[in-house]
Amino acid sequence: MPELPAAVAVRLGQAVLGCPVADHDGLVQRLFAELGPHRAGLGAWAAGVVDCAVWDLHGILEDRPVAALLAQAPTTEVPTYASWLSLDLNDDGAEEAVRRTAGTGFAFTKWSIRAHEDPEETAVLAERAARWAGAPVAIDALGTWDTSLGRAVARRLPAGVVRWVEDPLPETDCQEYLALQDAGSPLPVAFGERITSTAHAERLLTVCPPAAFTFDVAWCGGITEATRLLALARAAAVPAHLHGRALVPAVHLGAAFPEVAGAVEYQLVWEPRRQRTLAHPLQPQGGLLALPDRPGLGLTPRWS
Repeated sequence: MPELPAAVAVRLGQAVLGCPVADHDGLVQRLFAELGPHRAGLGAWAAGVVDCAVWDLHGILEDRPVAALLAQAPTTEVPTYASWLSLDLNDDGAEEAVRRTAGTGFAFTKWSIRAHEDPEETAVLAERAARWAGAPVAIDALGTWDTSLGRAVARRLPAGVVRWVEDPLPETDCQEYLALQDAGSPLPVAFGERITSTAHAERLLTVCPPAAFTFDVAWCGGITEATRLLALARAAAVPAHLHGRALVPAVHLGAAFPEVAGAVEYQLVWEPRRQRTLAHPLQPQGGLLALPDRPGLGLTPRWS
């Protein structure tokens, strides 16, 4: 991921001074104009953090949750899927962990399988996870596969084992993903974390539509940009499952646009750690997350 020069990061805050708090499109235009060639990678992430903060402020000033600013009648609960990417499926306790997680009401589960030299071993791990979960599983390859491995694994996977393989390739390139989809046994894929712009996303969704669009609200440039991406997903008839690193903004978007935003990722290991400083941490109950009813994003720091 390209580094963001410190001088550019400092100027981001200065660029939005004087921008009306409700002019989210104008704010994003200012942020992206300031970033210039640094828009991709950490630049979009930095802009996304600022954009989410301004949406939070907007909701606080209007005494409404952000979801209520985005839609007239947001849902009060959002479905989640569980991911546990640090679990090694070869570990002795993996079976119990997968079974326990799958039995707690999540829409589905996601597990990590990095590249193996032997595609048969990769396919076996996926089958094992699905058998333990009692349902098809999502797999996160963390960008470690290549096209030849993806094709080889696809030929070995029985139907109904894998919902999708997320980010199998290190770059979200249309031609490479077309190569995976044009194979005799196409690999169901998900991508979204590595998109660089709405134009990039539109091309991907049109030319090589995935099984799921899994972008991150902060990494894509913020809530404003995420609403545009959800509109593109709706137009392409591709389900969106928002990435879990920006969980709270994702919950608001999921509540505002339930017809296109499906289950949101809940990272079992990392999310509780991230929420240690919150007075009201979000914890799924029966696989559902309650939409915070406090103004803005509903993030209240715990001071003691």
